[in-house]
Amino acid sequence: MANAELGTEPFAGAINSRRTDVRGPAVSFLTQHPTLTIALITPAVFLVHGYHPLADDGAVYVTGIKKLADPGLYQTDAVFSLSPTHLSIFAHVLAALLRWGHLSLPALLLICHGASIFLFLLGSWKLAARIFPDDSARWGAVLLAACCFTLPVAGTSLSIMDPYVTARSFSTPLMLFALAAVLDEQWVASSLWLALAALLHPLMACYAAIAMLTLVLTRRRMWRSLGVLAVLGWGLCAVIFMVTRHADPSVAYNRATLSRSYFFLSSWRWFEYPGLLMPLLLLGIAGSRSRLPWTARTLAIAATILGGCALVASICFVHRSGSLQLARLQVLRAFHLVYVAGVLLAGGMLATPARRHRRVLAALYPTLLLIMFAAQKLTYPASSHVEWPGRTPRNPWQQAFLWIRANTPQNAVFALDNDYIEWPGEDAQGFRATAERSAVADYFKDGGIASNFPQAAIPWWQGSQATAHLNGATDEQRLARLRPLGAAWIVLPVQANTGLPCPFTNARVRVCQLDETLLHRTDSAK
Repeated sequence: MANAELGTEPFAGAINSRRTDVRGPAVSFLTQHPTLTIALITPAVFLVHGYHPLADDGAVYVTGIKKLADPGLYQTDAVFSLSPTHLSIFAHVLAALLRWGHLSLPALLLICHGASIFLFLLGSWKLAARIFPDDSARWGAVLLAACCFTLPVAGTSLSIMDPYVTARSFSTPLMLFALAAVLDEQWVASSLWLALAALLHPLMACYAAIAMLTLVLTRRRMWRSLGVLAVLGWGLCAVIFMVTRHADPSVAYNRATLSRSYFFLSSWRWFEYPGLLMPLLLLGIAGSRSRLPWTARTLAIAATILGGCALVASICFVHRSGSLQLARLQVLRAFHLVYVAGVLLAGGMLATPARRHRRVLAALYPTLLLIMFAAQKLTYPASSHVEWPGRTPRNPWQQAFLWIRANTPQNAVFALDNDYIEWPGEDAQGFRATAERSAVADYFKDGGIASNFPQAAIPWWQGSQATAHLNGATDEQRLARLRPLGAAWIVLPVQANTGLPCPFTNARVRVCQLDETLLHRTDSAK
């Protein structure tokens, strides 16, 4: 299939040789060397979609990497830094590279992010090369994937790819390689790619395995077997629901699961539902188009079946008042692969009649890039669009976190309001990852960890209760809640009322000491 990927099979070679004069030698060279072309596209994707290595889930993974590389960090809240590393080799590999590779973590993360973009685009090319016979359609698919790099996946709290490094940054390209190998019927290669993805992200690899099986049965037109597979999947969900319906996990663990609104369709906002229904409708239409190559229709039909089954299972068995086991398995994560398939198919189909719609295509891709650029700017408004290693951050919360790293003891424990990542200008920048200090558990990010790892549930519940509405509490209330948890410092927005001594203050944030003696002195001075 290597020749097929490059479009150099005998009949395509004759066509391409006639096109060379039309497209020019440079364009022809790039078309016939996809790896080089993708390497040239990669920096553009990086610059358009931005880079925020210590934000959102990126901060969770970085905290784990730092803890593995330096066990002295995060002594009191190790459960939140180490739990996400238990089922994946990702943090362990990067921590080993830090110890032995003589690279700084910021530089390593930047290299990894660039590599993940390249691999994602390469995986998109490999899959597109199996479903479209024409070079223009293949490159249309890759370019649309580049434009939609950070496209949100409905209300699942996932994006196709992220502007930071996580295990999914590499498991997603590996899953694309596995799907391409399935279409080639290279079973050993597809199994190896899937196994590597499972080492990085077991949950996403499970959904990739189901997608691969669905793709095989669809390509062979084994409709009865597909029906049996769908019924078996529904039956398995029913069994899990019934068996775990009366399970009695801890109250804290249940509350952690219920805190993830994106687990439950009933908690979604109205405008998120079309993000599930429209892709299924469009993919179903694509699968019924006889003009499309059968491999393209195969992918469309398989994605429709996968997404449809996940949606039905979620409607039937994932409820806030029922068994929460399937909620924790996040069955709607299957839509991640549905979105990837939809983007590649849409890109290829749009580019197929390129000669007739060149002006439309010439406007479409830049418009999409501008939209995605603007979306990322709005998502991280107070941060630099690309957070380069070694540069002083523009975000005032990050500035405060860096001051903490440089000016407080390594064993110091901090507290922040339990919804601090949603405060204006905070931009979901992770405290632990940036400050390298322990923190009392917050509601949002630590709740995500607790919902997946039961051992983190009780400290999460205790911490999130202690830090609830911390910004509006009195100093006495803050001291009473936080001192039993070992916190000696508190990070507050600058508008919060406090008489505590605050050695650091900027336009948005103040860092204060939780010292009752100092508080009384300050009150006396007033």
